[in-house]
Amino acid sequence: MNDIESPVKSSATMSAANDKSEPQISEFLTSSQAAKRLGLSMATIQKLVDNNVLQAWKTFGGHRRISLASVLAYQTTNTTSQQASAPSNRPYQISMVIESPELIKRLSKESAQWQLPLKISFFESLTEALLELLNQKHDLLIMQMTTPRKQQEKILEILQKFMGSRHTLAHTLIVTPETDLLPTSKVGEHSGGIQVVNNDLSPLWLSAYLAGFVAQRRS
Repeated sequence: MNDIESPVKSSATMSAANDKSEPQISEFLTSSQAAKRLGLSMATIQKLVDNNVLQAWKTFGGHRRISLASVLAYQTTNTTSQQASAPSNRPYQISMVIESPELIKRLSKESAQWQLPLKISFFESLTEALLELLNQKHDLLIMQMTTPRKQQEKILEILQKFMGSRHTLAHTLIVTPETDLLPTSKVGEHSGGIQVVNNDLSPLWLSAYLAGFVAQRRS
């Protein structure tokens, strides 16, 4: 699946053919985008391309385009090596997509008092979250959805495909008013690393959920 939109056809965007809410990711990056994503210099990117570690081609105008798949493969390999040497008590990386700016402020303030080993990043759109998830592996994505049912189904499909094709996200929690968003599984059950919960995203409920998430990961 294509998931991101950028100035050169390589970034995430929330648009489908008839629905601007569906993000897509391009298959190629410019050299500067690859360098930024991997945290490397342009010279190092050039060496990786010359050594066929990163797969690239040139446009008719002479501009280099680097395969996003090869960038993600390189990133995954190096991230795995770094995590193997990282302490087991590292903070869990949490991404949260919250539709209300006011709720983001409230959760950001209250989460600082939870005393849980978490590093939480807040986003107002799924596009921003997916861009971040391409840059760094996260343990959990929490997404609040109150949009119409059909739009939620499209977003769910995007997340399922993203998790099936990328290795930067371990688990997804969707909080929605819908009670049967996943018709093949019961509410609260896992489906391909995705859990759907019919609940309000209150700070009290969220802190309890995250405390259980941490306990389960450490058991």
